[in-house]
Amino acid sequence: LRKGRVKECEEMMIKLFGEPVAFDEEQPQQTRFRDLFNRRHFPFVLFVAAIWTCQVIPMFAIYTFGPQIVGLLGLGVGKNAALGNVVISLFFMLGCIPPMLWLNTAGRRPLLIGSFAMMTLALAVLGLIPDMGIWLVVMAFAVYAFFSGGPGNLQWLYPNELFPTDIRASAVGVIMSLSRIGTIVSTWALPIFINNYGISNTMLMGAGISLFGLLISVVFAPETRGMSLAQTSNMTIRGQRMG
Repeated sequence: LRKGRVKECEEMMIKLFGEPVAFDEEQPQQTRFRDLFNRRHFPFVLFVAAIWTCQVIPMFAIYTFGPQIVGLLGLGVGKNAALGNVVISLFFMLGCIPPMLWLNTAGRRPLLIGSFAMMTLALAVLGLIPDMGIWLVVMAFAVYAFFSGGPGNLQWLYPNELFPTDIRASAVGVIMSLSRIGTIVSTWALPIFINNYGISNTMLMGAGISLFGLLISVVFAPETRGMSLAQTSNMTIRGQRMG
């Protein structure tokens, strides 16, 4: 509607709901890419990019080098390591489901903080406790994988709530690009880090990245549960209403 595509929107509503839907008329607005870097939007760009990066760096590493990592942690090699990686991948998938409910019951902020806390704990356990045994290794990875679903959902929800319609798509694109820089570097550096410093220190590094995401969430994560898009797109990083 803000782009003046009223007819297209009306056709889509008829297709989805089977009848016309009335909307309050909105004036089309001129969008400038540089608006993303103003005092209101840029802090949210940095916030969402930070939590996105802190979630995907360890996750991409586990996905890419899963069998090797679980093998080095004592799960063995070959079929055992591959089976452990399958179990962990299953928990990555299952972990995306409960947050869909918790977003509107517990709220965005508690979900994000609690998820990063559990992810940090799981990776720290893997790094600090040697010779944990097969099932404890799988369990720790499963805890990390399960709770990564919270930030995984919020990294898509937050941009859609925190940015106005006229600049939302650009914000998502910039944030995703920033997060991918970290994942590319980490995926390239992970084998080198494991070779030079060992698997335990690598897990502790992952815990440190998750801990940074936790601290960012504690300080800056807004609570948007129960608010309209007009309200959330008009709040500052400190939760205050603009204007």
